[in-house]
Amino acid sequence: MLSDKPIQERVRLAEQLRGFSRQIAEEVTEEFLVQHPDWVTRYGGRGRRLGIEDAIYHQDFLAAAIEIGEVSAFGDYLRWTAGVLGSREIASSSLREYVELISRGLWSRLPAPTATEVAEFVQFALDLALADGPRARNAAANSGELGAVQALYLQTILHGQRQAAVGIAIETVRQGHTLTDIYTDVLQVSMYEIGRLWETNCITVAQEHMATAITQYVIAHLYPLIQPVQPPRGRMVITGVEGEQHQVGPNIVADVLESAGWDVRFLGTNTPPAGVLQVIEEHRADVLGISATMLFNLPAVRRLIAEARAVPGRNLRVILGGGAFRSTPGLHEKLGASGIALDVRAALRLAATL
Repeated sequence: MLSDKPIQERVRLAEQLRGFSRQIAEEVTEEFLVQHPDWVTRYGGRGRRLGIEDAIYHQDFLAAAIEIGEVSAFGDYLRWTAGVLGSREIASSSLREYVELISRGLWSRLPAPTATEVAEFVQFALDLALADGPRARNAAANSGELGAVQALYLQTILHGQRQAAVGIAIETVRQGHTLTDIYTDVLQVSMYEIGRLWETNCITVAQEHMATAITQYVIAHLYPLIQPVQPPRGRMVITGVEGEQHQVGPNIVADVLESAGWDVRFLGTNTPPAGVLQVIEEHRADVLGISATMLFNLPAVRRLIAEARAVPGRNLRVILGGGAFRSTPGLHEKLGASGIALDVRAALRLAATL
């Protein structure tokens, strides 16, 4: 079983798979379009380009799942993908066929024992994900007293009303709600719903980007309201690994932890590891928080943790957060982290134990 192999072997295999990625993506896309000429009629040249991009994406997730030794992580990715495709009236059978073509492409390039193990890994993930169809995802429930505020805020960011969104957030502070409540029960819940709406094809990519940009704008207006605590509870650096593009989540966590008394340096996302290590030393950080949304960024997380723990003179603790860690309990231990927090309040609880 691949998951039982030493980490060094899995890392080497994952790198080998990434080396095949582009060539296999082009081959399987051509083969799929030959078998389904109606797709050429339906999507034209755009279909070929998107097919290649999707095939590369599938392989990125497969390589990352193999590297961390978690077939369920690849299964969850496939289940999510099936849901996204289903909302666009594309049957999950097409996804299964595409992934099986990728598996056959790998089979022809890998030595026999390894090819068999990879094929079994892929098949198990497909069966895990698609046996009962895509799993439905419900919008996050928010029945607290800020539920009405959250619903109103969601409508403002969906309709591009930047000033109105800021006004809602500031007025909620004036009414006596804490910044933690606003970040958690209004901004975080709204962004989860934005993600769900995009996944189910209810809003466009442009609308999703607009809602995200407005929320970042609101965060920038809320930040000056944070009152520094002296002396601070400790020093923390929060970042997204190189290649990570999602910034709102870790930004919210950084601001909430700062309001709770931590001296935080927030580096944004897609940060080169050398820069992260430099800030850890300069800030004399006690804690490093790393955010990753996509499974294929986990190898970068593992490498950053190893490099950060080697920083001289720091007894550094590492905490993780983001969508990449939701489906696999205990994954943080495999990656060498001290703990994991999957939402803002969990991050507050975890930080309190440090």
